[in-house]
Amino acid sequence: MQRARHAAARSHAIWRASAVSVIWITSLLVAALWVAGGGIQTLLQPAAGTLDSLGRITGLVSANLLLYQVLLMARVPVFERGLGRDAIVRMHRFVGFWSFWLLLAHIALLTLGYAIDSGLQPLVQLWQLIWGLPGMLLATVATLLMVLVVVTSIRRARRRLRYESWHLLHLYAYLGVALAVYAIIDG
Repeated sequence: MQRARHAAARSHAIWRASAVSVIWITSLLVAALWVAGGGIQTLLQPAAGTLDSLGRITGLVSANLLLYQVLLMARVPVFERGLGRDAIVRMHRFVGFWSFWLLLAHIALLTLGYAIDSGLQPLVQLWQLIWGLPGMLLATVATLLMVLVVVTSIRRARRRLRYESWHLLHLYAYLGVALAVYAIIDG
């Protein structure tokens, strides 16, 4: 009996280490992409370069967390066995809100950086980014879908919705992710 418990505990520890390793490896890959793209050098530039660099890293981290959102609720074995169902649900909520706030920071930082470079007011710059760059209109729709999902996920709003309605609205996150990926590929 004790041998079986020990084997189960060891198996759980291996699954947990695997889950944590996946998270750390992809996070380090995101940081490496940012560094390879000149992220550190642009941090040392004047304000516009710094804002652009911070905007890029927040976007990369937000996208990485968004990937975890999908993987956590997809019940991928490495996460489910390593972290457990209850921890996955808590982590999904925590990671989701962080991904959302980093997405908003990404938009704000890049808009401000571009506005400083161009000498435009930030809202005018945002308008020009949305309508002037390839893929940005789709990215804007994706962002609005994410806003819908996050707003309906706030506990107070969620309590007012039937579970079925909330779940249907929550599925728009997948459409948002698909549009964002397409916008990146298209842009």
